[in-house]
Amino acid sequence: MTLYGIPPAGFRRFMVPERGRDHAHAIADAAHAWWVANRGGSGDRAIAVGTLAVLALAAPSRPDGPDYGPLLIPLSDEGLVDTLRAGWNTFRTYDPDLAEAARPLHDWLGAPTANDIHGLSDYARVLVRAGLLEYCSDVARAESDDILGLLIKRMRTYAERQSTGEFFTPAMAADNVGETIFATDRKPGDLFLEPAAGTGTMARAAAAALRVYGADPATFHWWLNDLDPLNAACCAVNAQLWRLGRNVTVSCGDALNHPRLLEESVQRRAEKAVAGLKDAPVLYPTRTRPPFWPF
Repeated sequence: MTLYGIPPAGFRRFMVPERGRDHAHAIADAAHAWWVANRGGSGDRAIAVGTLAVLALAAPSRPDGPDYGPLLIPLSDEGLVDTLRAGWNTFRTYDPDLAEAARPLHDWLGAPTANDIHGLSDYARVLVRAGLLEYCSDVARAESDDILGLLIKRMRTYAERQSTGEFFTPAMAADNVGETIFATDRKPGDLFLEPAAGTGTMARAAAAALRVYGADPATFHWWLNDLDPLNAACCAVNAQLWRLGRNVTVSCGDALNHPRLLEESVQRRAEKAVAGLKDAPVLYPTRTRPPFWPF
């Protein structure tokens, strides 16, 4: 039985690549290929990555959870934008500070142009059919690779990466480092600090290693920082996708030369985010009430 052009969730889970890392690359490849073919290149990356990010957050919290695919597939561009806004509103309710840290991924939703949303529902359908919801609903699969980082890497040209000296740590190398660091005794409450986190793949590897040794990453403290605002925004989303818990700080700035300024700016942002939640319950008004997606 096919629902709105896609098989039921159980069948889709059966059809995805066996290895989570292969699945992540397949999704990122499909997303990038569609964007280049239909949006004229790798521009508007905040829209491309931000759409993937909030749909990833909308995935069920467990593999056998409710199937949201049939709800997303028939949406128009305008309907999808409304749903994306609702997703970020939910994320803000769950963690107002991380939602604020992720603002570079969703700020465009405040006043999108016709060009911003053109074909966006088709893009979402590509992501759903590639198995994004199934990938993110399974923690072990979701932490096998950094899907947001994979898409950003594909959307940045070689010249751009060379000009900034940006280098994303390969997932396999990050896994080896995580295994080495967390093979020794670590106790709950310890801090994992990454001053040049990129989109967070070292934290992903560390969290996976902790689970292998029977520890819960949510009982540790995490501080992820990067100079690039879009990278840092992805860290905020990835912290949720990888179930790092509530003790997560994300910052954007020079952590090596100005750590004190970072601490002050993060504190101000958190205070402002919490106060803003009281003054305005939602980030973006929505015309409809999509289903609540629990985190």
